[in-house]
Amino acid sequence: MIRGVVQFFLIEKGYGYIRVPETKEEFFVEQKHILEPIKKGDLVSFEIAENKQGLYATQVRIEKPKP
Repeated sequence: MIRGVVQFFLIEKGYGYIRVPETKEEFFVEQKHILEPIKKGDLVSFEIAENKQGLYATQVRIEKPKP
């Protein structure tokens, strides 16, 4: 799993972007690939998949703080 920060997510449109702080890479994410609601600034973990448009985030879930 990769960790990143939600840059923005437009609920009404169903998409957004997640940025990986270490590499500055940004990945497109669609509502159908999100396992729980997210919002700007959330720390998330995700997998990367590829389609004809390029790489995108999938299996996106909020990272829970470790006790």
